[in-house]
Amino acid sequence: MPELAELKFTSDYVNQVSEGMTYIGVKKNPIHKCEDIDQEYFNNQEFTITSESRGKEMILTMERNLVHLPIQFTMGMTGHFKVTNTGQEPKHTHLFFYRSDGTTLCFVDVRRFGKWKVAVDWNKKRGPDPTTEYDEFWTNVMTNLTKLKKPLYEMLMDQKYFNGIGNYLRAEIIYRAGDVDPFLPAGMQFAKYPKLLDLCRDIPLLAYAKGGGAIKDWDNPFGDNAITEKFMLCYGNKTMSKRKDRNGRTFWYDPKWDNVPTSRDDLADYLKNRHQHLYESGRMVK
Repeated sequence: MPELAELKFTSDYVNQVSEGMTYIGVKKNPIHKCEDIDQEYFNNQEFTITSESRGKEMILTMERNLVHLPIQFTMGMTGHFKVTNTGQEPKHTHLFFYRSDGTTLCFVDVRRFGKWKVAVDWNKKRGPDPTTEYDEFWTNVMTNLTKLKKPLYEMLMDQKYFNGIGNYLRAEIIYRAGDVDPFLPAGMQFAKYPKLLDLCRDIPLLAYAKGGGAIKDWDNPFGDNAITEKFMLCYGNKTMSKRKDRNGRTFWYDPKWDNVPTSRDDLADYLKNRHQHLYESGRMVK
């Protein structure tokens, strides 16, 4: 599933292929359940397109004579944009943005988990982007530590606080955090190791700088040459350990944490004993 870095690349791609380009219409594939954006004001008229991303979202804005129509996208598992000749769009194209030069900007999504809607702003249920709104991100986490009761490895997937962090980014963040126990409550871990918040900013930026994650069903829209270096140390590494989280997602982690129980009841006992150990060692105050 595309995460923060991949959404940045998707937005970059839309901006690059749209620079100086005139659009003349938009059409929705009728089989898709998302809303129709076949706007009369834009169809058969000349307009432009720009894009920006925030966490796991992207807003594509159509503009004609200073009238803006922002469309909020999430990519799901396989959503991406591609330019093709008009009439040769990929089979699973669900939005067609027609261009004056005989080409089409296509929103393609084989599995149809991607969604869009006309929206003037970002999704209010998602937190600040840790790479572009770091101060707001830091405040949102640090003022809600008592609410972050789930284990760190599960809490990092909560988009209310960690917008843009997904499966591969949480693995890389936690792995690079060293001795931070991923199975302890997240609020406790951020209170003890606030530098974790820096990793939530720095690892997505590293992923972006290196060309994005090597993840299933996603290809860099600028081609393989845009991937400058493989940076993943943990996710998908056969020397690492893995287990399912409560949402069924595979969590990759350092094998040194293999002694942590997998069952929920045993994990509760582990957490209780771990808390007691940290208290007795002076690393935690009751």
